[in-house]
Amino acid sequence: MKNYISFDKVCMIPSAYNNNVNSFIFRKKLNSHYKLVPFNVSANDIGITKYLPPVSKEWKNTVYNFNSNNLVNYPVYDLKINSLIKSYFNLYFNHKFLQHKYISRKKKRKSLNKIYVSKAEIKHTNSKAIITIYVYNRERFLLLDKISKLKKNIKKRVGRLVRIVKFERIFAKLMILSINKNNLKKFLSSPLIFWTKYLKKKKYSGILWRLANYKLDYSYYKVVDRTSFIIRMKRLARIFYRILGIIRRYRLRLSLNKYKFEEVFLYKLSKLISKYYGKKVEFNIVNLKSIAFNGDIFTEILRKKLKKERRNLTLTLNSLLSKVVLPNINRVIEKGRLENSLDLKLIDNKYKNVNVCSILHNNSFNYSLNELLYSIYYESIDKKESKLTTLIPNPYSIRDILLENIKYKNMGGARLRVKGRLTKRYRADRAVFNLKWKGGLKNIDSAFKGLSSVVYRGYLDSNVETTISSSKRRIGSFGIKAWVSGKNYSTMANRPTKSNIYTSLHPGFITGFSDAEGSFMVAIYKDNTRQIGWAIKLIFRISLHVRDLAILEHIRDYFGKGKITSDIDAQIRF
Repeated sequence: MKNYISFDKVCMIPSAYNNNVNSFIFRKKLNSHYKLVPFNVSANDIGITKYLPPVSKEWKNTVYNFNSNNLVNYPVYDLKINSLIKSYFNLYFNHKFLQHKYISRKKKRKSLNKIYVSKAEIKHTNSKAIITIYVYNRERFLLLDKISKLKKNIKKRVGRLVRIVKFERIFAKLMILSINKNNLKKFLSSPLIFWTKYLKKKKYSGILWRLANYKLDYSYYKVVDRTSFIIRMKRLARIFYRILGIIRRYRLRLSLNKYKFEEVFLYKLSKLISKYYGKKVEFNIVNLKSIAFNGDIFTEILRKKLKKERRNLTLTLNSLLSKVVLPNINRVIEKGRLENSLDLKLIDNKYKNVNVCSILHNNSFNYSLNELLYSIYYESIDKKESKLTTLIPNPYSIRDILLENIKYKNMGGARLRVKGRLTKRYRADRAVFNLKWKGGLKNIDSAFKGLSSVVYRGYLDSNVETTISSSKRRIGSFGIKAWVSGKNYSTMANRPTKSNIYTSLHPGFITGFSDAEGSFMVAIYKDNTRQIGWAIKLIFRISLHVRDLAILEHIRDYFGKGKITSDIDAQIRF
């Protein structure tokens, strides 16, 4: 029997109010219906909760303070700040400092070798503005690749020098050249280096042992005279100086690229932005590993490629969509509908009151708060269905728990739509329309699993990021619209496990399907381990089209063994 308390027993009514309670106005407006409030809190019967995405994904600018003077100017400030941030990441050295030829600004704007920055997501508070930007550092990847190639080129040329050996007489002094054992200037200035002068030093004593073990073969070494050797050394010296100058230029650009992300340079940028808002500015910079993880960067690269003349539209779209990497998952499990049952693993159902103080008091925990939270959230993870595998003894560290609870960490698909004047010059063609996609944009929870999902602004899907961009060429303008979707794998959801799905197959289904599509064979093959030299093997095979791959994967997981092979004629076999 639950204890209830009524409103009239709690509220103290003054005497003046009691005298006028019989008047018409009080009889008409007075709410005499009592509301019963129970003392005991009943257990929660909560199903799978909605995923509430952050507000910054819906609005690029969120304000948690009120200032009537500055609030109207925020849209204009955002445009200027976005251009200021992009200009900051496009900084470059003067060509005289790099000792390189002048490159026009037009070529630099068209270059794809740069740092790509998304639009800023700004969160305003009373004291500061937090700016979150997503960055894809393509310039750093290309510079490191070029430097490594030049180093390999130097090692290759030095390796040729090491193989030059000269014999003046039968017992003459052995001369071998190596750039790694000498100073570069000294090496380039002296035409001949005799190692007998350096072998007396202790640090070069190991060379004598190496030279003694070399097999002096004239097919491996070259015998040259002094004149041709000096000519060859001068030519290689010029090549070395040129390569070292290029490496120096790349190193300087790489150091500038590095300092753009450090506090020394970002402090100057925050000072400029704080003049707009009149408050402190903090940066959250997220480095992306792929261009497909952000729609702004995705469309910017496509826009730069399409501005170039003689660019094939279809090949450009296909090359960009190839950067979208989709997870390799079982579609039967992914699109399986969830069971409408009470999930006792949810924290709301496990505890009557989810307040930490209430959990500590009612369950009389004696350990720290960190251990309490770890035990609560560790047990809420579905350990059998987790895709995380670590090398530590406990497969679920705090890092794994955080990553397991992050939503939309896998890509669901991407779609690109291009419209405009993208044909060749001096033609009477109309506007071109092209649409390419990879994967899908549907929300897995709402479209297949039967769960309700949150939408942005009433009509935009929470799992899809939409970006619109435009540009122009000589013959006209064109527009780009991109959709990038993610997949939400909720560890709190009561999704069906693999064992429940596969064991739920009726044996009659396997029997009927095998009777229609399967076959049993007896194969005789050669086996040298047998005494007779032959062996017999029983084979059960099902052949289907490539489009029915999910069915064969389903049957393979049901049996727990077997393999799937494919042929050139679009046939797959289990």
